[in-house]
Amino acid sequence: MVRLHRNERQSPLPDWFVNKVSRAIGGSLFTNYPAADELYRVLGEQLELPEDQILLTAGSDAAIKALFHAYIRQGDAVVMLQPSYAMYEVYARLFQAEVRAVTFDRDMKLDYQKLLDCVSSGARLVILANPNQPTGALLEQRLLREVIERAARVPALVALDEAYYPFSDFTALPWLSGFSNLLIIRTFSKAAGLAGLRIGFVAGHREVVENLFKVRSAHDINSIAVLAATLLVNHPEIMADYARQVSQGAEVLTRMANGLGLEALPTYTNFMQIRVGHRCDPSRLVAKLEEKGYLVRSHTGVPCLEDCIRVTLGPPELMMSFGRALQQALEELDEGRRD
Repeated sequence: MVRLHRNERQSPLPDWFVNKVSRAIGGSLFTNYPAADELYRVLGEQLELPEDQILLTAGSDAAIKALFHAYIRQGDAVVMLQPSYAMYEVYARLFQAEVRAVTFDRDMKLDYQKLLDCVSSGARLVILANPNQPTGALLEQRLLREVIERAARVPALVALDEAYYPFSDFTALPWLSGFSNLLIIRTFSKAAGLAGLRIGFVAGHREVVENLFKVRSAHDINSIAVLAATLLVNHPEIMADYARQVSQGAEVLTRMANGLGLEALPTYTNFMQIRVGHRCDPSRLVAKLEEKGYLVRSHTGVPCLEDCIRVTLGPPELMMSFGRALQQALEELDEGRRD
């Protein structure tokens, strides 16, 4: 099965990279506790930040949970988008917070004024995936700055989850020097392709990073993850090259999907939403594509996406192959309706 349902990297990491990681794995890597000093050093150099403004985490999810653990108490309000990464609301409920959700309409438009109005008294945290998942939308920089400035007056912390940053043209990382209430969350799971190793990081004000450090588990980053991430940070061309492949693949799939009478929605991520509801039932299309060896997602119960399927993007040749399978699946569904 071709896994186009979990937003994973779709082309293998370079052979030289895998071989170099393999050669570096010795017995001490298994017997000694992880040492991440070198990763902190090279990451700090790349981000142009002091090391005490960075904290490695077991994937971005561990960073998000630590954020709620350190800052949210019963009755605090958490501002988020809807739909967005599901664990935001899960952790908000777990820590008994009030959820202030701002929803996308069917045209993927967001009520900017409502978002700003939610950043008010009682709000303790504003957590925004940018680009957003699962809509693929990128928030306007002007809006983000206004959210951060308003949150500073509340006061509230603003966490920007940039899991899909390598596929977009924007990061708020340079803003850290101007906003002490801003936190950036990143992962090595997407463009870097280390989803199986569970490693990410947060970057922000020293006090915020220190508070997150207090609630982390001891030795929560494994040694092989540290090794692989260090090599990736030293070779940023690996992620940059894959981001180019995804961009090219998106162009291919957009052209093919639109040519089939579907609607490929704009995206700033490594996945694409395709409106198919006017042509067929999305869940039936998902099942038909699975018969052809491709796993994709539908969105039951998500109003703005209920007529869409979500497809993980990859290199052009993979997207061309998937596009042909999509065409065949649609034709077979059409034939089934005629019968």
